[in-house]
Amino acid sequence: MTGRLFGFVAKDLEWKLSVIQKRVADKDCGCHYTTVNTMVQYELNNVPGLHKGQRFSGSRTLLRLHWALEFILEFMSRISQSTDHDKTSHIASEVYHQTLSNHHPWLTRKMAAIAMYFLPSRKDLISAMCKQDYHTVLELLGKVVQAGNETYQRVDRILAENKLLNIP
Repeated sequence: MTGRLFGFVAKDLEWKLSVIQKRVADKDCGCHYTTVNTMVQYELNNVPGLHKGQRFSGSRTLLRLHWALEFILEFMSRISQSTDHDKTSHIASEVYHQTLSNHHPWLTRKMAAIAMYFLPSRKDLISAMCKQDYHTVLELLGKVVQAGNETYQRVDRILAENKLLNIP
């Protein structure tokens, strides 16, 4: 069930990753896409209109992935702290409104609300999405969130220092 509901999200993430992977594989400029810092510096110097939202830039695409990571990490954190009786649909909705909804148009927000409404219980969500034992997953969530937050903070700092946190 969650696969069908969030298949569009997975496809969107795959597309965004492919944009960056194409830059990395480019024989002419791929060497500038080895780290977030080198990518940002290269694009600031070589991509006209970057701050205006050059659609297929690595920086703009990374920003969208960055927003998604914020949502995912906060959702995972809240799931790890919740009980089996808490509704994941409610948790997802709250987290979405605090994070990703700020960057989405009205129609996307409404579609997300419908998809989140159908989320299963915490136990069923974990069982559907993870192959490990339920209790092992709950233990690992905290570690994953901690490691993910470190990555999020580093990327956020780089994007902020280069005034790229609000690329349209």
